[in-house]
Order: sequence, then C-alpha cells, then structure tokens
Amino acid sequence: MNSPIVITALREGDQGVIHSIEGGSALTSRLAGMGIVGNARFRIAQVSGGLIVIQVADTRIALGRGEASKIMVYKIDFAEEI
Repeated sequence: MNSPIVITALREGDQGVIHSIEGGSALTSRLAGMGIVGNARFRIAQVSGGLIVIQVADTRIALGRGEASKIMVYKIDFAEEI
C-alpha cells in the first residue's frame, strides 16, 4: 500500500482502509461507535458540499469536512485487490 492520505482527498466510489484518526479521544470514540476504526474497509458513497458520506460495512455515515480531515486512510486501487 501507499502512504496514508486524508480521506477528503478521495472521490466518490473510491475505496480504502482506515489507517488512523488524528483527533482527540472524544472524536476517536464517537467515530469508533459508528464503525470507523483502524483497519476498517470503507467506500466513499457521496461527496456533497461540506459533507462526505462513507459506507462502512452496511452502514452509511455522513461526516463534516472538519472531522473527515482527521481521518487518515490507505486508498485501495482495484488492481491491488486482484
């Protein structure tokens, strides 16, 4: 995998794996409660204005750009999955 990037750098349809959350314990705990934890696989479902909607397992989660900018991820290229 490449170096981790911020989740806001991805586009709709991109997939990745959560590397880390660069926020405090309150943000980390809140995101963990929604399934956004290290090594969780996700897909960018929608990018709309200030919101980013990600899908983790069967759950869609809307994140503001501020909190999303604290999530570091590895992008999964389709070629890597083969």
